[in-house]
Amino acid sequence: MSVRRFVAANNREAMKQVRDALGADALILSSKATEDGYEILAMVEEELEEKVAEVDAPPQDFAALAQRLLHEVNDMRRMLQNGQATGKAAASSSAMSSARTAPKHAVQELAAIMQHAGFSTQLIRELVGQISPLERDVRSWLQRELQQRLLQPEFPAELFQDGVLALVGPTGVGKTTTTAKLAANYVMQFGSDSLLLVTTDNYRVAAREQLKVYAGLLDVDMYALEEGESLDKLAEQIKGKRLVLIDTIGMSQRDQRLTNRIAELQATKAEDVPSTRLVLLLNTASQLGTLNETVERFQASARAAGNQIRDCILSKVDESVCLGAALDVVIRHGLTVHFVANGQRVPEDLELVDPAQLVAQALPELSAEDLDFSQWLQSFMPASTVQPAQRTLQTQGQTVSHIYQQLSQLLPGFSALESLWQLSEQSPHEQAALYQRWLHQAHECMAKVQANAILWIQDKPVSGRNWRLPNLALGSDAELLPLPLTEQLSPVHYAQALELKRHVFASLPANETLHELAAQHQHWLAVLNRNHRVWHESSDGWLRQSVLQLRDTLEPMPRQAIRYRGEAAHLHLQRGHVRLQQEDFAVELVYGEVRLDGKKTVIVRRFWVLPAGLTEATQLSLIRQQLLSDEIASLTRFVQGQLTPEDLQNMPVDVATMLATTLAATALYLEQSREPEAGVLRGRLFALAGKRGKANARKLAQGVLQLFRTSAALRVMSLGASNQQEVAS
Repeated sequence: MSVRRFVAANNREAMKQVRDALGADALILSSKATEDGYEILAMVEEELEEKVAEVDAPPQDFAALAQRLLHEVNDMRRMLQNGQATGKAAASSSAMSSARTAPKHAVQELAAIMQHAGFSTQLIRELVGQISPLERDVRSWLQRELQQRLLQPEFPAELFQDGVLALVGPTGVGKTTTTAKLAANYVMQFGSDSLLLVTTDNYRVAAREQLKVYAGLLDVDMYALEEGESLDKLAEQIKGKRLVLIDTIGMSQRDQRLTNRIAELQATKAEDVPSTRLVLLLNTASQLGTLNETVERFQASARAAGNQIRDCILSKVDESVCLGAALDVVIRHGLTVHFVANGQRVPEDLELVDPAQLVAQALPELSAEDLDFSQWLQSFMPASTVQPAQRTLQTQGQTVSHIYQQLSQLLPGFSALESLWQLSEQSPHEQAALYQRWLHQAHECMAKVQANAILWIQDKPVSGRNWRLPNLALGSDAELLPLPLTEQLSPVHYAQALELKRHVFASLPANETLHELAAQHQHWLAVLNRNHRVWHESSDGWLRQSVLQLRDTLEPMPRQAIRYRGEAAHLHLQRGHVRLQQEDFAVELVYGEVRLDGKKTVIVRRFWVLPAGLTEATQLSLIRQQLLSDEIASLTRFVQGQLTPEDLQNMPVDVATMLATTLAATALYLEQSREPEAGVLRGRLFALAGKRGKANARKLAQGVLQLFRTSAALRVMSLGASNQQEVAS
């Protein structure tokens, strides 16, 4: 397949050269005025069709998708310009007739199953655009896709972590009964002494008495809050309790007082009271529109009150005819499902969510009558001049554009990543100047993003490579932000420029830097090699020993639940006071081990050093930020390996390194972000990339890379369409 270049004094003469050389059906790829005259790039259309025909890939193959999109849209545009030629219209009509008579077309079966289950047209359209028309086991394919989109807790019974838990939702959804079920399950696992029950329902006396009875049976303390009272009133009762479980008053999602009631669930004056985690109860027997409005209104009210809703429990599953509407809303809004309530018995009728079982329960078995009705209904549809394959490609193109828009809205500094990708598509001699301009733009984006800390990468090449990683910013939830620090400033000066006071060092910085940070009262953490020697006070005076030798002398800290590289895990910590220099200030030495849940194997062993005097919460936050940034070097190597030789040949090393680092940080941000929108985007990227198994940063990185490649192909296709219209006019 060859593209030919034609240059003439003007547009008309160039077009004449194209017609003489390639015929009237030549495909115009681009046209523009140049210093040499008017330039047109064109090719014989049949060659493109032959090349496209060779591509035998499922819709998830983005490279093939881009080629097919380009061909199909040009084909449709030609049909419109030629008055919709009768030959192709007849062929399209024949194809539609064939599709109607097919006993079990994959797309038709998928749409019938999802429609019968109660899913929204939005999700049906999205999945129809992704399934291969040749898929034989549609039900199994659909179960896998829905399971991947359904957010799961990081570990079983995650809601039973330390803190304050409030069940919210409309009236009659089952909050009081579910509160009793949760309390009973908690007591069976952890005992009654560490649990406190609270009710804010002062309208229904029966509900308060019902919860009081359960509290007595469980031997759990219970308190009632009146209207207008916040958790500040119970600050003393909350002290010493591991979990506070609040049963709230039911309110319509349209009630104007909803925001105020949610705000009352948060303590504002008592510093010792942790923030309240809101869990939304959804009645699975409700209609799709009602469920969607409920989630939207409650999430908006939570944000207005300075909180958020990311978790839910599905209630009345035993009363629901179909679960598709509830699953659709949960997936759309990125809610994590923790429990399923399927009856009135306490505590038996509350189960940990089993995604496979839940999805299977939501998908009904279709009878022959259902499929026949679908075919009968389709016979009333007017025949389209666009073939089914073309409609599928259009839907896939719309899906890609929608995901691209979602990413642009969610990702901090997306404009910098977008500009960097477009920069990398330019000619090599143009990239050098554009790259310097981009560095300035990235620095401006960094100043606008509310970063929480700076990740200082080791000042040496990445293992097995001849390039270094740039330093990066970290968010408040320990997630990596895909924005590099593009100016060579000292830690103190950079912190002053960005108004930050937290630093995470991949290795111990110079002692002068630590003294500067101490003078500025800035918080920091540094990773230590296990053979690094520090000064430790013993009965024999000050001794200089390796941190590995001191490990057994450190005092244990509370175990922490974390998520490490996409896996639920626990962090086991020990700490003690040491000095880096004998006559220097004291610092805190912390040793930590990361163990996956349900496994005894230790996957990480690490030593950190921090300033003395930090609170335990600050120490844990810094440690978590460092652990979650572990993967950036290896992931950047992986992403650069996904770039083609042609890509790397046209990119300077610094541009390729920055692009790979930013894409890797984007994947880690998506994996680590707890925003509901991020959960939805993870599922869609994972599915569109055609991946299976658990979603992790590597698979997400491939999805993001393919998303940008396909979007670039769509831009080229759109530009080609505009050029052809200009030439035709």
